[in-house]
Amino acid sequence: MRGAWIATITNIDWPSSRNLSSWEQKEELISILDKLKASGINTVFFQVRTECDAFYKSNYEPWSIFLTGRQGTPPSPFYDPLEFAIDQAHKRGLELHAWLNPLRVSRNGNLNEACSDHISNRNPDWILYFTNYCMLNPGIPEVRNYIAEIVSDIVSRYDVDGITFDDYFYPYSPTIKYEDVSDFKKYGNDFTHIQDWRRNNINKLIEKVNSSIKSVKPYVKFGISPFGIVENKFAGTRGLNSYSEIYCDPLNWLKNRTIDYVIPQLYWEIGKPTADYSRLLPWWASVIQERHLYIGHYSTKMTSYNYFGKSSELGDQVRMNRKLDNVLGSVFFSASSIVKNTRSFSDTLKQKLFRYPAIVPVMEWIDSVPPLPPVKVNAEATYSGNKIQWSSPGIASDGEKPNQFVIYRFNSNSKIDLSNPAAIIGIVDGKTNYFIDNSLFSSSDITYVVSSLDRLKNESLNNPSCSIFYRNQKHTMK
Repeated sequence: MRGAWIATITNIDWPSSRNLSSWEQKEELISILDKLKASGINTVFFQVRTECDAFYKSNYEPWSIFLTGRQGTPPSPFYDPLEFAIDQAHKRGLELHAWLNPLRVSRNGNLNEACSDHISNRNPDWILYFTNYCMLNPGIPEVRNYIAEIVSDIVSRYDVDGITFDDYFYPYSPTIKYEDVSDFKKYGNDFTHIQDWRRNNINKLIEKVNSSIKSVKPYVKFGISPFGIVENKFAGTRGLNSYSEIYCDPLNWLKNRTIDYVIPQLYWEIGKPTADYSRLLPWWASVIQERHLYIGHYSTKMTSYNYFGKSSELGDQVRMNRKLDNVLGSVFFSASSIVKNTRSFSDTLKQKLFRYPAIVPVMEWIDSVPPLPPVKVNAEATYSGNKIQWSSPGIASDGEKPNQFVIYRFNSNSKIDLSNPAAIIGIVDGKTNYFIDNSLFSSSDITYVVSSLDRLKNESLNNPSCSIFYRNQKHTMK
């Protein structure tokens, strides 16, 4: 997993301004995706819900103020940003996970700009009000149902690869005190302590959302990016902890298999006394079983010109990740650190950390059936380069056709090894049936291998290959 968060709240990453035209928004998003792809990213986490609003044509919530400058106002001329983002991401071989903030109503408590059909006006009794913050109350069963319906609506109408929640559950600051006591008395009969009831509210929300996703499209992944410290006793940290301050218990989700992946936000340095990355990382790796662990990195902070830590910090973290079998990738917050190539971060990814392509890890508990391999694979030399062609195979035993094709290149003195990422020269959409290798011609024989990937990245067996032979560098051009 090589991911990047595309944050839309307060226009962090996209769109850069609320005043851009639809055309400018599209062009800007295309540029972001192109730059992420070129840097080796294979998955984008695209924020579609920031404050009970929408960056898509929602059946439940109004258009976001961060998209058009006025909540409830659609893009003009009209287009659907989520639909457009999915289409453009998939054309580039990128997975797209729709990123939702599940509970936040207002980050600053100002509801004056909320339109008439915003949840704060439709159901004010569902909201917990704090100084400079408002959120939906997860202790109310109807609220949990509402969030699950929103997710189900997205999954049913859009071709998303995943749904992801960020780390905002009960508030960080100000922390909740007595705001939900009346709801505890009404709904918390099974609990002695309000803290346990709050954690259970979040756990029930996650369980309900997961069920709603899998009932519509079982192949859509569900993940959460929680705060990096669950309890300080686990990894010897001395910071805020999610378990007792925001009532978030990732260990419950992992134990009960209500998520497919977790992206803990390990936003601190290696060796930091209060929150040491090198101690948090192995702890997270130790609690993962039959689910995926990707690590969240604070790339925006660590590539900033105001950052005075080690310039190698992010690279050191990625290299440390790769020493642990249970750590299956990295996700960077946010995309702008890559897109803007701050402190040459994108160059570092392209030239060093992500020099070769990577295929998103398989989730066997969702799907372990490989697709059929492509057929009629052949190659010919043309003036544009070597053209490799194939035909799509039939349907596999699980009813799937290839979602992508992977093209490998091996010289005559190389062993054919599909586990070697250096051999990958292209990953293309499943609707494509050719690839042009325009790299420098070699005097040695070349063998190309083409394999199929399904939606969950299972790779076809019995991968067919074809060869181009160079004798004295003479070959026929077509």
